[in-house]
Amino acid sequence: MDASVRLGFLTGEEPGAMHDAHVAAGFVLGEPFASREPYDFAASGLSTRVREHVPTMLKLRERPPPNEIYSLHRKLSGAYMLCIRLRAIIPCREAF
Repeated sequence: MDASVRLGFLTGEEPGAMHDAHVAAGFVLGEPFASREPYDFAASGLSTRVREHVPTMLKLRERPPPNEIYSLHRKLSGAYMLCIRLRAIIPCREAF
């Protein structure tokens, strides 16, 4: 949470539900890189699980994400959606 405040994603004053949604969405998005096995994007339900947290984040967010992050979010979202559409199974952890 401290890193999210330092990076400008959160003010630190948001209610607990916002923190929970922020952390949960981050963990879902990090799954492909945490998996020791090749990650099956199509079977993961990743977009549905992230989408579950969006209403909470939109309702309780006290500030928008930093401007610099919008293009990164779009690129990451596009890459995930492409992997889902292609039914890709990728050893993402090995990329890092």
